[in-house]
Amino acid sequence: MWTFILTLINFGIAAVIPNIGAAMTLVGCTINPVIGFIMPVFFYWPQIRDTPWYGPEKMKAVVNVIVITVVSILAFINFF
Repeated sequence: MWTFILTLINFGIAAVIPNIGAAMTLVGCTINPVIGFIMPVFFYWPQIRDTPWYGPEKMKAVVNVIVITVVSILAFINFF
């Protein structure tokens, strides 16, 4: 069932995208920031769990995730 749902979603996206350049732009503004910036923060977070939530390392991690998320959303909006 999940495979069928994912296939339908991907087919719907592929039917709307006009060319490969637009598909690469869409991938670039969605997947790349998650893999390159947000996932490392989630992997780093358990290593700094003993520090207080307002510590500089955790604040830098949170700001990084927020900024990258906002920039990715703006790039996604700019795509459309």
